[in-house]
Amino acid sequence: MSASPVTVSRMVKRPVKRPAAPRKPTEPALKRDVVLMRRVLAERLGELRLERELSQAALALYAGVDRKTINRIENGHFSPALDTIVRLSVALDISPSALLEH
Repeated sequence: MSASPVTVSRMVKRPVKRPAAPRKPTEPALKRDVVLMRRVLAERLGELRLERELSQAALALYAGVDRKTINRIENGHFSPALDTIVRLSVALDISPSALLEH
């Protein structure tokens, strides 16, 4: 048996394109995003609370937070901690992400 000739193709190394590293957001952009999310949370919390016919005091009681906290969130004067967002979402029977949806 005779072996058939093997053709070796030349392998050309091409530079691998890597995705560009994400740019660091500027401080004004971050502040704008925080203000926007506060507004979204304020509107969404008030909307959901009223749909369920709850007062701020009742929601605060169910969530285990102070009524003033609810008021400050709904007025956009406060950025709640993650545990507060989770408590509110449990009290409203929704997921935390649903509370932050536009």
